[in-house]
Amino acid sequence: MFFKRKIVHFMEHLKVKHKLLGIYLLVTAIPIILVGLYLNYGTRDIVLNNSLNEAEANVDKIELRLETIFNRVISIADMVYLNQNLRTLLYNEYETPLDTYNAYNQYPVFDDFLKYYDEIENIHFFMKKEMITDSHFIHADAWIRGSEWYQEALSKSGQLSWVYKEDYWTKEELLTLTRAVYGNNHEFLGVLAISVSPDMLKSVFEGEPYQAIISLDEETIVYNTSGNNIGEHPIFLMGELEGVENKVIDTEFREEQVKINVHQFRPNKSINNTFEISSIIPVEEIMEEPNRIFAQSFLVIISVLSVSLILIGIFIRSFHNRIEKLRETMYQVAKGNFQVNQSIKGHDEISEVYQDLATTSKSVQNIIDEVYIHKIKEETWKRKQKEMDFKMLASQINPHFLYNTLEMIRMKAVINKDPEVAKLVKMLSKMMRSALERTDRPVPMTEEIDLIKNYLEIQKLRFGDKFSYNMKIEESVTSFYIFPLLIQPLVENAMIHGLEQKETAGFVNIIMEEDDNVIRIEVQDNGVGIDKVKLQELQAIIDDEDYHSDGNQIGLHNVHQRIRLHYGDNYGLEMQSIKGIGTTMILHIPKIKEDHL
Repeated sequence: MFFKRKIVHFMEHLKVKHKLLGIYLLVTAIPIILVGLYLNYGTRDIVLNNSLNEAEANVDKIELRLETIFNRVISIADMVYLNQNLRTLLYNEYETPLDTYNAYNQYPVFDDFLKYYDEIENIHFFMKKEMITDSHFIHADAWIRGSEWYQEALSKSGQLSWVYKEDYWTKEELLTLTRAVYGNNHEFLGVLAISVSPDMLKSVFEGEPYQAIISLDEETIVYNTSGNNIGEHPIFLMGELEGVENKVIDTEFREEQVKINVHQFRPNKSINNTFEISSIIPVEEIMEEPNRIFAQSFLVIISVLSVSLILIGIFIRSFHNRIEKLRETMYQVAKGNFQVNQSIKGHDEISEVYQDLATTSKSVQNIIDEVYIHKIKEETWKRKQKEMDFKMLASQINPHFLYNTLEMIRMKAVINKDPEVAKLVKMLSKMMRSALERTDRPVPMTEEIDLIKNYLEIQKLRFGDKFSYNMKIEESVTSFYIFPLLIQPLVENAMIHGLEQKETAGFVNIIMEEDDNVIRIEVQDNGVGIDKVKLQELQAIIDDEDYHSDGNQIGLHNVHQRIRLHYGDNYGLEMQSIKGIGTTMILHIPKIKEDHL
């Protein structure tokens, strides 16, 4: 009863459209969709399981055929191993090559094996004894003895070993059985190598509906019905077996979702080797027919749902226009248009919501008007304040008479043949001329760079060998514009507060480079540095918009605030310093071209 009351209470508070939609979903849509999904996945599982069972049976047949082939090859290896005539052939000494070839001809066993056993592609015996090589008997020279397969056969002391190696004569890589052969007194005679015929491997897979792969020791693909990846590592296994002989692996193969039925078996007398037979079942290809059936069923479901939707639409159509009107109005409000009509047709919850929206929009518009006007006044005041600071600076460094006086001093220095004073006065004059012509508008980066160079050259003449500087400027940076007097105060700050208090030699490095859509300007010095507490205080000061800098200089605060005022809050000045090591000032400003001024 408790849950019944809860459900009734819940239903009573639902809107009509929700009740209609709930009934539609519970009675029509959800049952139809669930039945469709059940039929689809049920069909998929049946088809997939049948394919897996078929693949399992096929892999079992392939395993039996392979074991037959491998047992035949192993039997031949045993016969050769036990053949006394082979040992006699290798024990005898031959005076001439003709005697050697005659001895080979008297041992036609290898040719007989190739003639009567289709399972063999070729058979070689790599002799330790230095004898003339023919098609079957090959002297194991240093290169052969150093090969991995030869050393492996030697280390197993007569045990069978399966490898995937290159044929001595044809250079074709083949699945090969190797075995070390010993004499009557257990002396090592050589290594027997019997290669399996690829045609016989191919015949094993005739009629196989799926791509099949044979791999050796989970390390090397020795046969693939598609002819691809032979000799490569079977990545799809990747230790999936872990001692399990039969397993189905879900993985991706050539960017396709597949199931791989893997059987692992060990040939007779093969202690150290295992073979894996992998049947690759393409899930998408198998599911093509079930998916087609599902698509047809889905069309039927859509048709049924369409009829039911039409019936539901008849009941909710009267609400649609009013809801759409409410949605469009809310969208306009979200975009910032608060001019809303005061009423909508009807006297239900929709009209009440619309009326509340109109009232809210009017209130928000009033608040925005008040805040916007206040913001405009505040920004206007701040801009005027910054312009006054800049004009104050300009008024301090712009006296025309000082420029004229400096020019007169320079000329007297030239006349008196004092080039150093003349150079110093000329650079100072350039700085004054630059100051006379500057306004608080962007200027070419090259002008700002020239101003800094003049300032640094003056300092160089002033301090001599105790001061040096370096400017590393990307050429592309010089094509942009910058507001004047943003960099020079940082250089001046480095000289006054960093280097003038330093007893040993000092330097200033200036780096200008592009960083995405930002120009990064660094002013580095090796001066006295700033301790951590003082650095935090300075950073707080330059971030404080209400802080008023000293009227005698622009200061770091004004530089930072001018950047944020003109470029936005994403740009500004960053300070890094270590006491006794030096200070780095970093400016971040946007890239501005002449055509964007």
